Amino acid sequence: MKINDINTYLEKIDLFIFSSGFEKRSTKLGKNLKSRLVKNSVVFHLNDTYNISFKHLESVKDNLPNTEIVKYPKNEPLETFDIFLNEIYTFIKDKYRTKKLKIVIDVTAFTREVLLILIKIFSLRELNKRIDLVLVHTPAISYSEPNENLWLTKGIREIRSIIGYSGLHSPAKKLMLIILNGFEEERAERIIEAFEPFKLILGKPSQTGSLSSNLEKIAVEKYEQIKCNYQTLIEKEFEFSCHDINITKEEIIKIYNKYHDEYNIVISPLNNKVSTIAVAIAALECDEIQVCYASANQYNIDAPHEACDYYLCYNFYEFLSM
Repeated sequence: MKINDINTYLEKIDLFIFSSGFEKRSTKLGKNLKSRLVKNSVVFHLNDTYNISFKHLESVKDNLPNTEIVKYPKNEPLETFDIFLNEIYTFIKDKYRTKKLKIVIDVTAFTREVLLILIKIFSLRELNKRIDLVLVHTPAISYSEPNENLWLTKGIREIRSIIGYSGLHSPAKKLMLIILNGFEEERAERIIEAFEPFKLILGKPSQTGSLSSNLEKIAVEKYEQIKCNYQTLIEKEFEFSCHDINITKEEIIKIYNKYHDEYNIVISPLNNKVSTIAVAIAALECDEIQVCYASANQYNIDAPHEACDYYLCYNFYEFLSM
């Protein structure tokens, strides 16, 4: 979706949800929406975050001045779930009459864990009967640092199951870990070491599923590092898409169907937001799957990047078959 076409595509919005991020691209949608088309907006804002995130929040509020700020705690996923659920339920209770409400979420600046929590909430049947939900992502098209110097996160605080995606595991089964690899090799390595899987399935973006040749090159280099380090564990390699939810979702379900009788399956989505959404939807359909998250100690808020000149837009409920 070209940037100039986004207002025509989304039309009137009953609720716009976004997160305050440290990357400038996280402001693109909020600053580009026509305020007269947005009835309500809310920003989920970490109570302990970078100063640049607050500045970016203020720049969106310049365009959407009535934005409500809802703060949530860092590394407290259960409390975060409750805060989000209460905010969303209250809005729908107050605003819903007979016509479905249109809610738009800018997923760009949410962590993967928080994004999956939001998806879990919006997958609840009592909600999806009352709303139309559009997910919008502003991707990065390139990073200008040399590949060998590029880092997005450093250090791992904790590895945990994501609320709503704990999986149904049997003590009689061995453990299989599926990783959708990205640019964060330390995160991938720490997750593998923590779970000590019997088998590892390693995924990388396909050539057609990548967002740019620059990103594909980085992803392949990072992938080969992980592959080299854990060659003896790898049961299978696969490719996924960074822009087509159905392709990635179906690939995960195909792997699940092949291995779930023998293995407890844990998935770690370490690539972009779109492939993370696909993991969430696959796990909602296959409730034996556990999805894990490794919280980072430090983010590289200075990583130079170029945002795409388009948005990726998805009508969420078209992908659910629950």
